[in-house]
Amino acid sequence: MLSDIAHAVHVPEGGVVVEIGAGTGQLTAALLDAGHPVVALEIEDRLVLHLRQRFRGEPRLRVVQADARDADMGEAVPPGVGFAVAGNLPYFAANPIIRRLLEARRKPTEAVVMVQREVARELAAKAGGFSLLTVSVQVYAEASILFDVPPEAFDPPPSVWSSVVRLAVRDEPLVPAGDIEEFFTLVSKTFRNPRKQIHNALARETGLRADQADEALRLAGIDPIRRAETLSVAEWLGLLAAWRAVRAGD
Repeated sequence: MLSDIAHAVHVPEGGVVVEIGAGTGQLTAALLDAGHPVVALEIEDRLVLHLRQRFRGEPRLRVVQADARDADMGEAVPPGVGFAVAGNLPYFAANPIIRRLLEARRKPTEAVVMVQREVARELAAKAGGFSLLTVSVQVYAEASILFDVPPEAFDPPPSVWSSVVRLAVRDEPLVPAGDIEEFFTLVSKTFRNPRKQIHNALARETGLRADQADEALRLAGIDPIRRAETLSVAEWLGLLAAWRAVRAGD
């Protein structure tokens, strides 16, 4: 399994792999065996010491003590050097870590990460079953599930399955930088009621009157009985423009 992850990572020419949560170094060793230079991030003092002792004398590895939830991973890599990301993400921290690496000023070319299987299904959801997490990732990357990992692959085994996901980072986000904040404000507010018809969610959560919600949806070409989970990023962008136009004309 670890070898499969290591060989799935596409490292840019002359680049490195930033490993998230290196732990005792099992994936680290697999990445090195696959021929990748590695920058290993680890937060715990004892594990940082262990990694430095285990791989003492390995010139292709640098161990950095950092919390991936708030670290700027690009700062761990020399300027001008491309990087990919790999790691077995803690279940409790997977979402903030993914958001951090995708929203960073300096982004990886891709991330190959293990997450809880339910989270993986959400990341790579197809049209009609999107969540706020799905939309948030799609703005920056294309997600695909590489393979599932059963509980018995771990010692001790967890109570849930895991999946390895590839996030292929886009050269440019689908949402212009100047629109990002307002885009996600609109999407997150509307997703508070993802199973409601988009007309009701829009009117209830974004400050529009019912007639204004109708007008915004008409301008965006979106059927008012659809639900938030069915809208693509392009449709959300169209709705944002219509929402702005309706508010400006009020």
